[in-house]
Amino acid sequence: MTSKLVRRSTVKAVTSEVLPTVGLAYMVDDSDQTWTVTRSSSGVTFDMLQPGTVCSLTIDHYDQYSLVGSFELLND
Repeated sequence: MTSKLVRRSTVKAVTSEVLPTVGLAYMVDDSDQTWTVTRSSSGVTFDMLQPGTVCSLTIDHYDQYSLVGSFELLND
């Protein structure tokens, strides 16, 4: 079964934790939603992330779930 992209949105989020060994970073947006970025997510180089890094996340919304489609650093 494949899911169909319903819409895209953009949120601003702050990196709360980076786990370089497993290639995961957790980010929290203004509404306290936590998003996960992986080393293979589209965007800037994963190694540029550190706690406190502010990013713009493009969120891909599907019928039953949402995930980070891409991310980029913001100068905040």
